Amino acid sequence: MIFSIKDDTSDRKEFTPLEILQEMEKRRGMMMIDVREPVEVQICHLENAKHIPMGDIPSKMEELPRDKDLVVFCHMGIRSKQVMNYLRKNGFSRVYNLKGGIDRWSVEVDPKIQRYR
Repeated sequence: MIFSIKDDTSDRKEFTPLEILQEMEKRRGMMMIDVREPVEVQICHLENAKHIPMGDIPSKMEELPRDKDLVVFCHMGIRSKQVMNYLRKNGFSRVYNLKGGIDRWSVEVDPKIQRYR
């Protein structure tokens, strides 16, 4: 099932942290995928997110469920958008980008998440 945030979600590929948070409260089947480097994850992370560095995505695709909504994120949302596009080109239709990444999540959802440059 596609996100049900708004009627136009079938064409959407990116969602803000607040939109994702609302969906996470409604259902438990969403999977967050952190594509940042290990050194970045040491600075801050989202609990329960699966960490797969961007460069490892091609070799780890078989570990990702195709029957769940996948929300990919990085620091600012640029690398994760590339990963989302890559996964979509490889048959994952239910993958989305966290717009603004963990940095925006820190600002809009959880200020305890440490911001970095």
